[in-house]
Amino acid sequence: MSNKLWKFETGYICGYTEDRDLIRRIKRYKFKNDWLIMADYFRGNRLVGVQFKIPIEQRRPAERMFQVELES
Repeated sequence: MSNKLWKFETGYICGYTEDRDLIRRIKRYKFKNDWLIMADYFRGNRLVGVQFKIPIEQRRPAERMFQVELES
Protein backbone atom coordinates (compact mmCIF):
# COMPACT_ATOMS: atom_id res chain seq x y z
CA MET A 1 0.00 0.00 0.00
CA SER A 2 1.38 3.39 -0.85
CA ASN A 3 0.81 6.62 1.04
CA LYS A 4 2.16 10.01 -0.01
CA LEU A 5 1.90 13.62 1.20
CA TRP A 6 3.12 16.60 -0.85
CA LYS A 7 2.74 20.37 -1.04
CA PHE A 8 -0.09 21.44 -3.33
CA GLU A 9 -0.91 25.14 -3.29
CA THR A 10 -0.68 27.92 -0.73
CA GLY A 11 -2.34 26.74 2.45
CA TYR A 12 -2.90 23.13 1.32
CA ILE A 13 -1.18 19.79 1.01
CA CYS A 14 -2.31 16.67 -0.85
CA GLY A 15 -2.40 13.11 0.36
CA TYR A 16 -2.77 9.91 -1.64
CA THR A 17 -3.46 6.48 -0.25
CA GLU A 18 -4.37 3.02 -1.46
CA ASP A 19 -4.95 1.70 2.08
CA ARG A 20 -8.66 0.87 2.41
CA ASP A 21 -8.64 1.08 6.23
CA LEU A 22 -7.02 4.52 6.10
CA ILE A 23 -9.59 5.70 3.54
CA ARG A 24 -12.40 4.58 5.87
CA ARG A 25 -10.79 6.31 8.89
CA ILE A 26 -10.34 9.57 6.98
CA LYS A 27 -13.92 9.51 5.72
CA ARG A 28 -15.17 8.81 9.25
CA TYR A 29 -13.13 11.40 11.17
CA LYS A 30 -11.66 14.05 8.86
CA PHE A 31 -13.67 14.16 5.64
CA LYS A 32 -16.74 15.88 7.15
CA ASN A 33 -14.76 18.76 8.62
CA ASP A 34 -11.71 19.86 6.65
CA TRP A 35 -10.38 17.28 4.22
CA LEU A 36 -11.77 17.15 0.68
CA ILE A 37 -11.63 14.33 -1.85
CA MET A 38 -9.90 15.57 -5.00
CA ALA A 39 -9.91 12.31 -6.95
CA ASP A 40 -10.96 8.68 -6.74
CA TYR A 41 -8.87 6.19 -8.71
CA PHE A 42 -10.49 3.05 -10.10
CA ARG A 43 -9.17 -0.01 -11.90
CA GLY A 44 -12.12 -1.65 -13.60
CA ASN A 45 -14.98 -1.04 -11.18
CA ARG A 46 -12.85 -1.36 -8.05
CA LEU A 47 -11.58 1.60 -5.98
CA VAL A 48 -7.79 1.60 -6.00
CA GLY A 49 -6.85 4.92 -4.32
CA VAL A 50 -8.08 8.29 -3.10
CA GLN A 51 -6.44 11.71 -3.23
CA PHE A 52 -7.29 14.25 -0.49
CA LYS A 53 -6.82 18.02 -0.25
CA ILE A 54 -5.77 18.85 3.32
CA PRO A 55 -5.37 22.28 4.99
CA ILE A 56 -1.74 22.96 5.95
CA GLU A 57 -2.82 23.35 9.59
CA GLN A 58 -3.64 19.63 9.54
CA ARG A 59 -0.11 18.62 8.42
CA ARG A 60 0.86 16.87 11.67
CA PRO A 61 -2.36 14.82 11.96
CA ALA A 62 -2.01 13.94 8.25
CA GLU A 63 1.58 12.76 8.75
CA ARG A 64 0.46 10.58 11.66
CA MET A 65 -2.50 9.10 9.76
CA PHE A 66 -0.57 8.48 6.52
CA GLN A 67 2.58 7.40 8.46
CA VAL A 68 4.83 9.38 6.08
CA GLU A 69 6.47 12.80 6.17
CA LEU A 70 5.58 15.66 3.84
CA GLU A 71 7.62 15.59 0.61
CA SER A 72 9.32 18.81 -0.45
